[in-house]
Amino acid sequence: MDYAEVNTIRGQFQAGHWPQFLEMVSISGLRGWVNQTVNFNFPVVAIVGENGTGKSTLLKCSACAYENRDKKKRFFPSSFFVDTHWDRIQDVVLTYRVKRGNDTTSYKITKPSRRWRVPESLPERNVFLFDVSRTLPLDASVGYAKIARSAAAEISTTDIVTDFRTRLSFVLGREYLNARFALSDADAKREVGLLEREWGEVSQFHQGAGEDSTLDLFRALQGIPDYSLLIVDEVEASLHPKAQRRLIRFFLWLCRRKRVQIVLSTHSPYVLEELPQEARILLLPGPNGLNIVYGVTPEFAMSRLDESVHPDVLVFVEDREARILLREILASSDQTSDLLGRIDVVPVGPANVVQIMGSLAENRRLPYKSIAVVDGDHDATAGCIPLPGGLAPERVVFSGLKNLGWPDLPARFGVGAGTLLTVLEDAILEPDHHKWNTIVGDRIVKSSTSVWELLCNQWCKSCLTQEERQAIYGPIKDVIDAGQV
Repeated sequence: MDYAEVNTIRGQFQAGHWPQFLEMVSISGLRGWVNQTVNFNFPVVAIVGENGTGKSTLLKCSACAYENRDKKKRFFPSSFFVDTHWDRIQDVVLTYRVKRGNDTTSYKITKPSRRWRVPESLPERNVFLFDVSRTLPLDASVGYAKIARSAAAEISTTDIVTDFRTRLSFVLGREYLNARFALSDADAKREVGLLEREWGEVSQFHQGAGEDSTLDLFRALQGIPDYSLLIVDEVEASLHPKAQRRLIRFFLWLCRRKRVQIVLSTHSPYVLEELPQEARILLLPGPNGLNIVYGVTPEFAMSRLDESVHPDVLVFVEDREARILLREILASSDQTSDLLGRIDVVPVGPANVVQIMGSLAENRRLPYKSIAVVDGDHDATAGCIPLPGGLAPERVVFSGLKNLGWPDLPARFGVGAGTLLTVLEDAILEPDHHKWNTIVGDRIVKSSTSVWELLCNQWCKSCLTQEERQAIYGPIKDVIDAGQV
């Protein structure tokens, strides 16, 4: 993640530098959506979820929020959601909240029965929608076969501007000396993209799928007006992981430069890892309908899309450190270690996300048995229990071991007592406890993960009480034994 770029955008967004902003979309009556609301909390957001959960529906509804300033490209719900012999679209309500300068307005588009009802005066905005059809190879597109067979000369050409060509080179990981679109004498309306490298020029008829689709995207975006709404379905299509990451960094740059709002859908962890917590939105289906979860970790989002062994219970925690401590607590006694083979401990994000997942579990809105375990510096809530100690895990473990004189650690680390104790005492002087394991690991040449695993194991042996262990074990065992879900 480009933290500097993200932090700059975050600060500017909080200061109100996006005068045009789609803040909220609520959908009822379309493809499983029943009054669910999605709030956009960052200028670039990624929608993630299984196939069929409603990502494309959300993107299409978002595109219909405005009267497009380019009247020829106005998006209508009647074009996206059509009645067929098998599908009857009715009882639909789309609710929007938009910001325009200092004003915020809410309005609805409905289809109670046969006709769509759209407000006479929608707010105007430039809206651009790129769906998966953008990845169709040029030689498979309608009308281009004639150009491939018949073109004998160019009648005009338009270059991709230098700034965008440079960023195109960065995204795709190769230097392009030139990028342009040419009209041929075979068809004066259909352009063909060309990329020039050190050995020559190649047209879109022979470019790779990723080059082809990304070149088209960059051509469209180099002229995108300020304050536009840009919507891209399956943004990672045809791109390898490094290119996916770099494309998101390009979008962040474009977003900041032109104050563009960008809504993406994705199935890629690499896309999610390039965006901050508030930019990730998971559509999570459950037995009682669709759930909207904000701020999830890429690991949790992908674990819901992947085929995996299903444990008896999912235990949601904040991060890797909480996961390790929880497993060490359960492993510290023969009585409680039997749970380890029956649970999967999943980091999902900060405390508010853990608490949301706990609430969904408590209300049986998830398709699996689950419980949430928040760090000790947060209170218990519905479906959510705290780790021991009343503090962040690192503070609990380090302070507990320090109070006992760092028992057995020199021998276990294989480091002299004088050196190790100096390193440990020095690490806890750092105000940010998240850095403590890394500081210790760097000084004694071990990974931060191995440092934390050993410290947690020793803390459980030396500091953990039976009551604290039972306070974790009992609720998880109750969920396993209950007839939930």
